[in-house]
Amino acid sequence: MRKVFVLRTGAIIASPDTTLRFGSDNTVVIPLAVLQHLYEYDGIPEKRRIASAFLDYISSIPREQLLSKEGFLQSNGSRLRVTDNSDPLDERIEAMRDFSRMDKRVFQTCLDLQMEVRDRPKKGVSLSKEEPESIVLISKNPSVRLKAAAIGVEAQTFKDELFPSPAEQYTGVITVYSSQSGVGKLFRDGFMTVEDIFDFRSIQWVENLFLQIQTENTSALGRFAGGKIYPLRFSEHLPNGYKALNVEQRMLWECLMAPPEIAPLVVVKGAAGTGKTFCALAMALEHLANYADVGIYDQILVATPTVTVSGERIGFLPGDIDEKVGPYLGGVMDNLKAIFREHDPRSDNASLRDKADELFDRGFIEIQPIGFLRGRTIPKTVFIIDETQNIRPSDIKDIVTRAARGSKFIFLGDPTQVNNPELNPRYNGLVYLSEKMRGNPLCWQITLSSDKSVRGDLAQAALDIL
Repeated sequence: MRKVFVLRTGAIIASPDTTLRFGSDNTVVIPLAVLQHLYEYDGIPEKRRIASAFLDYISSIPREQLLSKEGFLQSNGSRLRVTDNSDPLDERIEAMRDFSRMDKRVFQTCLDLQMEVRDRPKKGVSLSKEEPESIVLISKNPSVRLKAAAIGVEAQTFKDELFPSPAEQYTGVITVYSSQSGVGKLFRDGFMTVEDIFDFRSIQWVENLFLQIQTENTSALGRFAGGKIYPLRFSEHLPNGYKALNVEQRMLWECLMAPPEIAPLVVVKGAAGTGKTFCALAMALEHLANYADVGIYDQILVATPTVTVSGERIGFLPGDIDEKVGPYLGGVMDNLKAIFREHDPRSDNASLRDKADELFDRGFIEIQPIGFLRGRTIPKTVFIIDETQNIRPSDIKDIVTRAARGSKFIFLGDPTQVNNPELNPRYNGLVYLSEKMRGNPLCWQITLSSDKSVRGDLAQAALDIL
């Protein structure tokens, strides 16, 4: 069925090529009021760039085609129109009190298009009731979608921004089955082929996919890369005193210990207590120049989005930028103290805190506010970004593109624990980065199961029940 999609501002600036995300048999309509709002848009820099690029795109299209009922034929085969509507507005729309004039114009555009479809012949043949042409309003605002339904207009969110539910998201690991001889090849020859895996054709082979390989008598761990399956090797030598507590942590250590030229981007998903931050910091300290024996990184940067459970804003906190951001890094400090406690179990809390503070005082670890990254280039650094699920997808590109040679960027988070009211478990920076970079050879990913968490029984019960 052919559809006409009416877009509001949020949908247009959700992607650099939003109008090309709809099928070749569809028409995309931009109300003139929305176009004006785009011209005046003054929000997030990344979104401003998208809005500006879209306005340039609109300006490049012949006006006669853009304003015609047929619209402009886009490169993907869909058509693009700009429409206006004249007063008076429908009385149901005019009576809306909580919506802007632009919103009302958008609603009226949808009603006008419905009337146009009903009245216009389709290639000389009237549209039948069995095969109508559907008008669909695309909006990220749930109140707009509800109001549209109230006046008889179908409304949907911009589906391109919705990634799978947490249970369906990419985990970076699967369990497969092989013969004893197949696993023997893995250790004898240093690799095995996908044909050595039972039912290999039914598996979606993703670059850097971790494998738990089961046989009748034994099991093995591997990683798919370049068309072959290799045994884990970087996690054979962990930092002094550490060990992987389970299979998934072994894969996490493999991601972390792989050198930055091989694995510059690591994405780790998992509940609190699964060891994400602890292992990342332990690896970073083990390889920090002028601090450890094996120094390949010059510094450690740590960042976390400044979003609290109760919604306080960073600007209202007292002090300089380190004092403002510091309270958000409690998890980092707790893990640093835990790392030092591993080496000196008798230390009291005050001395552990002093050791952690010394790392900051000497410049080995620095706090990096996410909002102050623009213009930076970050070489030979372990950059640990915690609580990534509270970062907007539009900010992820600005963070990752700061990486220079010799750096390792580690994104940590739990997609089910979102505190930012603009985001949700299917739409946040962590899931966006994971799904978009899935299969890229430079990106290594692993999801740690919540049942492997070391959180207390009460915390786990509250997570499950509340």
